[in-house]
Amino acid sequence: MANASPDGTNARDTRVPWSVGSRLREHRLAAGLSQEALAERLQVSRQTIGNWECNRTIPDALMLKQAADALGTTADNILGEDAPRVRDRALAARREFALIAGIVLGIQLVTMLLNGVALGTDNPGWGGGPAFAAFRLGTLVIGCLWIWQIARREGLVTIRQMIDFASLASKHPGSWGDRALRFIGRWFWTLWVGLAAAMYAIGAVIALAAGKAGPSTLIAPALMLVIAAIPYSWERHRR
Repeated sequence: MANASPDGTNARDTRVPWSVGSRLREHRLAAGLSQEALAERLQVSRQTIGNWECNRTIPDALMLKQAADALGTTADNILGEDAPRVRDRALAARREFALIAGIVLGIQLVTMLLNGVALGTDNPGWGGGPAFAAFRLGTLVIGCLWIWQIARREGLVTIRQMIDFASLASKHPGSWGDRALRFIGRWFWTLWVGLAAAMYAIGAVIALAAGKAGPSTLIAPALMLVIAAIPYSWERHRR
């Protein structure tokens, strides 16, 4: 049986206790604002406010600061007494995600470019061929499992929630670093497929210009760009 802490909670449960929503609701009611009124001030939907207050989603650092300003309080008051611990854990999650995304997208860029360039050589296999493809797939799978583990550890459900959570560690909400983190978090799958197609296309064009390949070489990256429209359409409309 798991050990319990003095307050009755499971000592092994290291997830952040999400009471941000209830505190946000308390401050909203104290300010005499409806969800619609707060949503209008923050330029978000009423559903977004409702999701925050029900702890379905998490406001990122910039939105948390704007909400605090609108309610006449501070972000620390909304985070409550757990603010230091939340920020420490968020900083760790932020660093982990940045590392994972950098590795996965970096390997994507290099290997797809090499695969494309290899098409125009006398030995197309030098670029790795199936071995590179397997390496890319393995890296992606490991990266996704790692991201899932972070989200599970922090009691989060989606990658978007994890990115919003990670942004709570920011000392400068709305900075370029935060914007880059949210951009990668929101468009991760489109970036992955799109970069693959772009790098493959660059390599194919180089091979075509060198006279080592025919126009049909461009068919594969063109199809990959079409496939990239699938995650784009999903992520484009994701809240």
